Amino acid sequence: MRTLLSGSLRFARLAIFTLALAESTNAFCQNPAARAPSPQARLLLAIDEGGAASADSSETFRRHEEFSRIVGKVLGSPVTIVAVHDRSLLLDALKKQSYALLLARPNDVPAEAIRDYGYQPVVTEKEPARALFIVKKDSPLKSIADVKGNSILTPDRYSSIWRVANAMLRDNKISMANEKVRTMHDDAAIGWSLESGFFDVGVINSISAVGRTWEKNGGRVIARSPDLPNMPLIASPELTAAQVAKLRAALLALNSNESGQAVLKRIGLTGFRETSSQEFLDFLKWLGDVEVKR
Repeated sequence: MRTLLSGSLRFARLAIFTLALAESTNAFCQNPAARAPSPQARLLLAIDEGGAASADSSETFRRHEEFSRIVGKVLGSPVTIVAVHDRSLLLDALKKQSYALLLARPNDVPAEAIRDYGYQPVVTEKEPARALFIVKKDSPLKSIADVKGNSILTPDRYSSIWRVANAMLRDNKISMANEKVRTMHDDAAIGWSLESGFFDVGVINSISAVGRTWEKNGGRVIARSPDLPNMPLIASPELTAAQVAKLRAALLALNSNESGQAVLKRIGLTGFRETSSQEFLDFLKWLGDVEVKR
């Protein structure tokens, strides 16, 4: 009898120990502090170079790869580049805060993300962008007021430069909706079409290859927009103010050394400057509301 009781007691103690061990193990697995650290989450860096660049996705990735490594080193997380070309899809992704960072030439898109989706401005390119109204050397048109009634070729409808051109015409009492306007995706095609005599007036980005060489090659510019934010970098709310400040300082310093200057040259920029949310809010206010097809 004593032997039976002793065996039962040992069995009970073993069952209690096994149950306790199982509970302890389960608690360890559910406690993040007790687990081995997981790999660092990757940050998505979206890049939209717009029609001024005409770059395909592989070229965008190649040219920005070193830049992305610098960003990842500063933030302590690996960065994955996503090349984007569709305005509507990009805005939808920003609304969902799918991208940790966005570097975009179409400046109205980051401006809207700052105003509507909680994104934070980090830096923008030092050299401003401008919308240029261009004509051939022998054109009789002298100013933006002369555009009325003539054929106009612009970038994609609702693109940032299209919206700037719309605002400039509006300020000069000309309605884009009432003019003979056609669109093309990239500035190179716009410049070629104008040179070939297919249109009277073209609208391009000053920082595109055509914009930089149009007057040098004998063409004329009859109107320039105010300075515009150029290739701004914005960050989603998932980045803290401290992370944004650290990244800003690192990017502002790129122009101070040869290796940093080489990185800037590869992505087609001269350097970064500080910016503010207000700069983008003022920009959107001037652009005005248009019925944008999503």
